[in-house]
Amino acid sequence: MSILFFANQGYAQQINSHLQVNSSLQNHVCAILKENIKKVDAINGQIIIMDCKSGEIKAMVNLMNTKSGIKPAIGQLSEPTALMRTVSLLAVLEQGKINPNDSIDTKAGMLDINGYLLKDYNWRRGGNGKTSLQQGFLLSSNIATYLAVKQAFGKDYAQFHKIITDMGYGLPQDSTKATSSIPDNDISLAKFVNGKSQQISPLQILTFYNAIANNGKMVKPTVHKDDTTIIKEQIASKENIATIQQLLIQKGLTSKAFSDKVPIAGEQGVAFVTEDGDNTIYCIQFCGYYPAKNPQYSIIVSLNKKGLPASGGMVGEIAKQIIK
Repeated sequence: MSILFFANQGYAQQINSHLQVNSSLQNHVCAILKENIKKVDAINGQIIIMDCKSGEIKAMVNLMNTKSGIKPAIGQLSEPTALMRTVSLLAVLEQGKINPNDSIDTKAGMLDINGYLLKDYNWRRGGNGKTSLQQGFLLSSNIATYLAVKQAFGKDYAQFHKIITDMGYGLPQDSTKATSSIPDNDISLAKFVNGKSQQISPLQILTFYNAIANNGKMVKPTVHKDDTTIIKEQIASKENIATIQQLLIQKGLTSKAFSDKVPIAGEQGVAFVTEDGDNTIYCIQFCGYYPAKNPQYSIIVSLNKKGLPASGGMVGEIAKQIIK
């Protein structure tokens, strides 16, 4: 298993000053992202790899697709994210009113919420019907996520937002100008728990997933050696962290990121950036950590892409190419 390094223009000088950078590995990571941006005709893409325990950034590459070719981009992507489902589920478990095996009725894959139609990704195949909370997560069910949050919090939208904030979602705050609107009705809640109505950077998402890999301890991303800063000693109870870890292992086993050589745990998904028919822009992401049962590194892969096809498997495959 290799540690892969790459620094974009905005971070190159800082990283090169403090880390033992291997230029051949830098070029390897850059080549993988560049090749896949071309392959799926993505607008832009980003990869970050971080040491689970120390928070030391081992790789950061950010590329954009321009008329004159694929070039380094300055700054991070900041978009809605389908990876929010993991955060929402952990908040539900922390509220303590629902157990992982409790039943959720997702019906036919479409749910009318006061005129807003919430759909599951696979609603054309008839939906998932009655399922457990944890099975709904494994099926990447938007409806199961919303119904679980509603069952746990009712109309106490502020309490849901408080719990995810207390857990550290959106940290570190100085990494980007991330924004999120506190849900104030069922429609805004349905959007928020599945990643809409917010702008959050890949580095912030990675920081949260890295805390899960780190048994609940959240560390601040850093480009400096021996400069570990603990943001939160424990983002959630050890029992609930363990539940999420097992679910992410199961999702890793069924994702395009699965590898026999280096088992990876993680989540992948697609969220709308803008909805405009054939010109719809999708944010496609995978975030996880490896090895799955003894994590050393966490990784996030993000692509923005116009039009279909758009699936989480596209970025899961990129993660696999990097980790193997």
